[in-house]
Amino acid sequence: MFDKTRFQGPVAPVVCPCTETDEMDWAALEKNFARLAASPVAGLYINGGTGDAANLTDQERADVAAYMVPRLKRQGKLAIVHVGQTTQRGAQRLACQAAELGADAVASIPPKKDWPQIADYYRAIAAAGLPVIVYYIPGVTGMTAGLPQLRTLLEIPGVAGIKMSDWNVFLLHSVCAEYPDKVVYSGFDEMLVPGLLYGADGCIGTWMNLLPDLYAKVYARVRAGELASVLPVMNAFNDFLAMGWKYGILDAFEELMRAKGYADRCFRRPSSWNPGKLPEPVLQEMLRRLERLEEDAARL
Repeated sequence: MFDKTRFQGPVAPVVCPCTETDEMDWAALEKNFARLAASPVAGLYINGGTGDAANLTDQERADVAAYMVPRLKRQGKLAIVHVGQTTQRGAQRLACQAAELGADAVASIPPKKDWPQIADYYRAIAAAGLPVIVYYIPGVTGMTAGLPQLRTLLEIPGVAGIKMSDWNVFLLHSVCAEYPDKVVYSGFDEMLVPGLLYGADGCIGTWMNLLPDLYAKVYARVRAGELASVLPVMNAFNDFLAMGWKYGILDAFEELMRAKGYADRCFRRPSSWNPGKLPEPVLQEMLRRLERLEEDAARL
């Protein structure tokens, strides 16, 4: 029987940095992996959207998984490999590789198909033998679901849970209430605390690459019923994100990753971001706020 307690907590969707010529920057990837794996997050989400998987070759995705999964297992960390592909056989191939590596689960964004075809797609991935995490992200897929549609996926044998990158907290709560044995992750950074309050088991958010300790501390405090202790920090965090949204949230993320020395580039071209896209005063203010959030995390 699936034990979801192993999957609870914040899971960092690790970046796969690239050079200015869009080649994999392995030195940066290894440093980011080591930094996040040593942090108190529950584990890593490999080759997801934050990892720029759609712009990686199949071989690059295979190489990234082969590098990260065994190391995470040796450290006792969770390894979830995103295997979403434009073809079902491609997703199956990546899922089988993840199983051979010893990953804890695979996840996938759904294909842009009708719901019966989407269900067939997840059945095919589940045949690889690992628990499957459905990825519900209507802002990317253009497909908005209600609980009836999600039931058709969550009741597939082998589907162990869902990542929900959506603002609909009532839908998240409904899934948590109806499927208490499934793991449910919130996928938007801004939904970290609301998601936990409405029943989520953890979160998978891009900005965890910059603030892994904050996510882990907030998760632990909310789980302990100490909501009041994290609200001031979360208000400051959401104000910080709101500043980034004004200039493009992924552009702001990439600019800060570069400024911190974590990655020259996170996402391959074509990309809206180029170094210096954020006005210098904005970048400096976001760096100051980021430093304060790191200090807040240390005090929690």
